[in-house]
Amino acid sequence: MHRIIFQFGNLTLYSYGLMQAIAFIASLIVIFHLSKRSKISKDVLFDLLVYIIIGGIIGARVWFVVENFNIYKEDLISILKIWEGGMVFYGGLLGGVISGLFYIKRNKLDLLKVGDILNTAFPLGIFFGRIGCFLNGCCYGKISYRFGLRFPRENFPPPYQEQLEKGIIKPTDCCSLPVIPTQLVESFSMLFVFFILFYLYNKKRKFDGMIFYLFFIIYGLERFFVDFLREYSKNALIFKIVSLSQVTSILIIIFSSIFLFITYKNSKKE
Repeated sequence: MHRIIFQFGNLTLYSYGLMQAIAFIASLIVIFHLSKRSKISKDVLFDLLVYIIIGGIIGARVWFVVENFNIYKEDLISILKIWEGGMVFYGGLLGGVISGLFYIKRNKLDLLKVGDILNTAFPLGIFFGRIGCFLNGCCYGKISYRFGLRFPRENFPPPYQEQLEKGIIKPTDCCSLPVIPTQLVESFSMLFVFFILFYLYNKKRKFDGMIFYLFFIIYGLERFFVDFLREYSKNALIFKIVSLSQVTSILIIIFSSIFLFITYKNSKKE
């Protein structure tokens, strides 16, 4: 709803970038809290999180640019303007996993122990991150007069721009047509997931890797169903039915479930 928090001369503070920074800080606080029960130092976890964030930003941006290259082909410099929004979560997940695994292997850390800590905190980061998406106007849902919210014309948020290009609203209209706030649906569902995983980590964790894989399963399920409410062009859908993110979600659910079962069986043997 408010893409720009304030402007002072050439300095502009974007709501999207601000919320991503808050997401990083919130995740870091939880990670440091959970690290007290492990033998992993805070410095190591901080460095690891920085690696994951950098890899995640690169992966999320690359995925978005590849999917929407027509937006950037006339102005390649704008690809670097990540503070204005334009990222894909699963691209960020892939980039974060690759950079995180590199750091973990190089420093000979226990993947499952570290993964449990990180994936307990990440839902809280997603909670704040998706609020940033809402304020920016990206990642919005389908038109719905019953459940939708209107985005004002100010700063031309994505829903307003797209509906204007399609000709379903006029340049003189003050707001977009109402769209489902899928950003908030995912945001608050992840806040709920955070409290569940935080409780499980502290009270019910039976083996290393339990929270690590459980998060991927839960997020995959949540994203798969929320994506049915998301607004996608028909060209972005596979067989005009499901999105690439939904296919990715299915694969993540399957493989995470398999690895969770294998890890559980191995823990019973030990």
